[in-house]
Amino acid sequence: MSTIVVLSHKATKLMKLCGLEGFDCLDDLLQVAATESVCPAICMTEGCDYTVEMEPDQDHGFCEACGGNTVTSALVLAGLI
Repeated sequence: MSTIVVLSHKATKLMKLCGLEGFDCLDDLLQVAATESVCPAICMTEGCDYTVEMEPDQDHGFCEACGGNTVTSALVLAGLI
């Protein structure tokens, strides 16, 4: 019997951000993000994986790739802020 795990859109983007930023695990990304004045962030638009450093509480940052106010920080995606 196999188990299928479906991640939410937020979880999928958070894991993508983790990989793009070069972290082996989510805990490492969140630990760094929580101790800095800027935080890794990713565009939440489907098909756009633009990343940038933004304020830790950012949830509507501007995406230079697709033009929307759709960039969200790792700490917001993880539900820590």
